[in-house]
Amino acid sequence: MHDTTAIHGHDIIDLVSTYPEGIRLSQLMEIVDERFGKSVTFHTCSAMGMDLDGLLRFLEAKDKLRIVSGVVHLGVSPACEH
Repeated sequence: MHDTTAIHGHDIIDLVSTYPEGIRLSQLMEIVDERFGKSVTFHTCSAMGMDLDGLLRFLEAKDKLRIVSGVVHLGVSPACEH
């Protein structure tokens, strides 16, 4: 049995927010791997157990992030409403 680290989606939103012009998806994936490791899972206030791809799709569907032409930007409502 091995431990995996669970990172909140807010951490990824915060990371993207440090790139006002957006961050290339490939660069974001590299940074996440370096910072959190390859066995990390992600959760939000309402979902858990996602990989990075699943988290990004979730956050995009909730308008927290936008992914346009391989570049990740903050969405129209990046903050949680609770």
